[in-house]
Amino acid sequence: MFMPDNSDFNPDFDAVRAAHGDRHGLAIAYIKKRVGRGTEYANEVARAVLSDEGGYYQLAEMPEEFAGALGAGVLHRLIAPTDALTLLARMQAFVEELLSGTQAVHSASLYALYAGGSLRSRRELFVLDQKPGELPFSHGQWQPETLPRFLKLRLDCGPLPPPPALGLSEGVSFLLAPQHRDDGHALLATLSRTPTTQDLSTPKTPAMIH
Repeated sequence: MFMPDNSDFNPDFDAVRAAHGDRHGLAIAYIKKRVGRGTEYANEVARAVLSDEGGYYQLAEMPEEFAGALGAGVLHRLIAPTDALTLLARMQAFVEELLSGTQAVHSASLYALYAGGSLRSRRELFVLDQKPGELPFSHGQWQPETLPRFLKLRLDCGPLPPPPALGLSEGVSFLLAPQHRDDGHALLATLSRTPTTQDLSTPKTPAMIH
């Protein structure tokens, strides 16, 4: 079961937040209860909780910016700073290909929040959004040598396989830097699309919510 992340770059944050809370508040509470206490990873920007039942992440500034899944499609591991920078280089290449039109996916959205970053205030961040059938939109500055405090990629490749060079599966992947220091291991997690994933918006179709 997936919950939608609410990362569309929309200036009407208050209206979006209220609508999201009305629409998904109970489902968010249900997923958090099912995941349970689990193992928590957190910094000043975001927190993630992972257990045998599933996992989710939530932004500190905007708790309704949330994505979660129940079941076996939740994968995670801790990665060293050098591996995190390698992953960021692959993501940068993927973003550049999307913006240049040399990479095609059904839809994708990505944001990276650096130290002091804020989705609401549009500072210290990079945002990419490509909706189905539309040209990609980007805002902010990608910082290739800086480990973001939090990064999220939502990927739907449609009938095509994920780009092999990216090294990530479809669904929501996120990178959470360690608290107060960037020389430790970061959390890399993926809420994968699987045949057993239940889409909350269209229950008969096991797919990722957009």
